[in-house]
Amino acid sequence: MISSIIVFMGGMLGAILRYELSRWLNKDGRIPWGTALANISGGLLLGYLIGVQGSLNLPDWAWLLITVGFCGGYTTFSTFSYEVMTLMKKRAYIAAFIYGMGSTLLTILGAALLLY
Repeated sequence: MISSIIVFMGGMLGAILRYELSRWLNKDGRIPWGTALANISGGLLLGYLIGVQGSLNLPDWAWLLITVGFCGGYTTFSTFSYEVMTLMKKRAYIAAFIYGMGSTLLTILGAALLLY
């Protein structure tokens, strides 16, 4: 039960930060930069943490808080998918492609760069 509360607290903080980034950066109605930034930086953070996991000696509760909770709430595939589909519905196919592929590739690259 305590682990679930820890994950909830981290997830709440991550979701709030992602929401605020979206409010701040998604104003032009084109490419949703706030969600892209959250996904890319979340991938970087998670990759870094996994890469240095052994040397950090984080207690289990801190690992749950940051990786499962915070990163899980901060990054989002559902919002990302919704935003790509919204761009496609607006017939902004090039923006949808750039945003979809760019976010996916840069998020994976970010995690990989800091993992190794």
